Amino acid sequence: MVAALGALIGYTGVGALSVAGVTLAVGGSLTWAGIALNVAGSLALSTLTQPKLPEAAKPENIQVNNKSATGPRIGHVGRVLVGGNTVFHRAKNGVSYRVFAHGHGEVTSVLEIQLDSRPVPLLPNGDVDRDRPPYVRRRDGGLTIIPKVRVLSREGLVPSPHYDQITDVWPEWTADHRLDGLWTSMIRSESVSASRFRKIFPNGEPTLKVLAETAACFDPRTELSGFTENAALVINHYASLPDGLNRPDAFDVNDIIAAADICDRDVALAEGGTEKMFRLAGSYLLNEKPQDVLGRMLTACAGRVRLKPTGKIGLKVGAWSPPEFTLGFGDILEVQEVNPGPDLLDRYNQVVGRFTSQDLGYIEVDAEPWRDDVRVAEDGEVLTGPDKTLIMCPSHRQARQCMKIHMERDNPKQEVSLLCKPKALPAIYEDTIALDVPQLALVGDYEVARYSLSFEKGLLRAVALVLRKVDSAAYSLALAEQGSVQELPEPDNEEGVPLPENVVAGGAGVQAAANTFVAGISAGWAAPPSDALSPVVRYSKAGEDNWKDVPVNDEATSVEISGLQDGQAYDVSVAFVTPGGVEGEEVIVAGVVAVAVVDPPLPPTGLTVTDQGGGVALVELTASASASLWKTEVYRDGVLVGSIYSGPGAAISLSDSSSPGTFDWTARSVDVSIKDSATDAGPVTATIT
Repeated sequence: MVAALGALIGYTGVGALSVAGVTLAVGGSLTWAGIALNVAGSLALSTLTQPKLPEAAKPENIQVNNKSATGPRIGHVGRVLVGGNTVFHRAKNGVSYRVFAHGHGEVTSVLEIQLDSRPVPLLPNGDVDRDRPPYVRRRDGGLTIIPKVRVLSREGLVPSPHYDQITDVWPEWTADHRLDGLWTSMIRSESVSASRFRKIFPNGEPTLKVLAETAACFDPRTELSGFTENAALVINHYASLPDGLNRPDAFDVNDIIAAADICDRDVALAEGGTEKMFRLAGSYLLNEKPQDVLGRMLTACAGRVRLKPTGKIGLKVGAWSPPEFTLGFGDILEVQEVNPGPDLLDRYNQVVGRFTSQDLGYIEVDAEPWRDDVRVAEDGEVLTGPDKTLIMCPSHRQARQCMKIHMERDNPKQEVSLLCKPKALPAIYEDTIALDVPQLALVGDYEVARYSLSFEKGLLRAVALVLRKVDSAAYSLALAEQGSVQELPEPDNEEGVPLPENVVAGGAGVQAAANTFVAGISAGWAAPPSDALSPVVRYSKAGEDNWKDVPVNDEATSVEISGLQDGQAYDVSVAFVTPGGVEGEEVIVAGVVAVAVVDPPLPPTGLTVTDQGGGVALVELTASASASLWKTEVYRDGVLVGSIYSGPGAAISLSDSSSPGTFDWTARSVDVSIKDSATDAGPVTATIT
């Protein structure tokens, strides 16, 4: 590193080296200021516009549950949705315990727990708070809810409370197993019977994701630490971490304050509302090179770093500020080169990039490409540049703003190499300077791309600068330039399997023989929206949790449930299931009474009464024609005098010893479900002698 620094500034001796009063090297070893110069020089401008992004740090990879025994330790900043590495997994007495390590370091707060990618609210004790499956069992007709999953979290404190729920089962997991400094969760899952397993655990043991506000960052404006996604404060926080740059005082505090104020500006959104100008959120591996992580952060906020005269590192985010230093004609010793920027093989007029959308569930998505139509017209075709790694950028508007700035920086309209007098030395500490040299047609704002210092006999002889012209308009983004935000289709419900619609159920018997009926229930539902979904029908006695499956065709929209107890109330459940066995929520029709026959029987016909003398009456009639007929009842003055069991339409005669007098006779039919005919036959009045 010393040799590299010496080559940069033309220094090859021993002893002490200083620039602008800042000691950079002593006895061949770099001071912190020298390291800052080396770090700042390596991060400035475009040298880290394409920082490396490990696969393990991408959203789709940090959101999975893995069982790697040597999983990488991961740090987080901002708001993230993560899975975790399984550090404990054992089961006993039908209960499974898993502990996941989500990340290294303390987090501020857990916002949401997701099981199988669906948000699940928790009760204070960690049990899932739901009124129907999955993850809970229902008893007593749904009146009793028994949670089958519990989730507890530890936020990475030092020391951290251990999971005593595991210690109660396995004493070898002692109070010393605290996982200090690690953000973890424990998920406890109770087993269920095979018939209920797919309903309560549609994907087996549930996967776990946690949405959290992670690192607390120090804010020099308030001298307090707290959760934030402010890009300047996040960068300063990472620089201070022992697992980051490990330099708590690396950045100039005034630069951090100024940049933090810029990041906190409210920016109007094309779709309405506002958001902060520059935010950072994402993950990094602790075995990455810190400059790679810092490079990703800088790219996601169009930020740059510079050595300050104090030896600190200065920070600028992607907002325009007029240059404070100007070079004039009298400051220039030699104009070494003036060129129109990158040639046709190197320049581009369209840039693409991917960012992590918090609005779309914390997934990595493509931003709408940024295209400069003026440059396209000048170049005669669309030239697409390299992808920009904006993975720590949490919004589409911010991604588009950064893409616009990066295009301007990577494709300057003019690049100038100058050899200047020593009084140009302050330029090396600036991000942009102004050139006011109309004699050479060099007028405007320029970024300092590279520099070198030339010494002679220990004295600074000249300052060499490579400058790139920049248009301040690149640092603004009109509402119309924010582009179209991607949208995801809304699922039918939170499980992704739609609820059955128009579910109905009612008593309906089945005729098993000539005069034999079996009690049952008929259920129906609307066809599912997809042919890939099949119905699942179950029934249980009302108020009981003893569900039985009903065989049903994959394409059926109705089913007859037979063999039930006549007059008994039942609960009927209908749900849809995917080909992979994922069952959606059920619709329950409660308290359906099973019957053998639904409609009442027809009344008997042809009722006549004839006096037989001796106080006896002959009652004659024809039995009901209803196939469900069980018996015919004959009444005299409202008193039952005979029950005749016959087939439908049979001729019936009954001798009634009424004794002498005048009486009224009626008759009615009773079916196999003990329902009377709606009307009676009669009355027929007769006088008996």
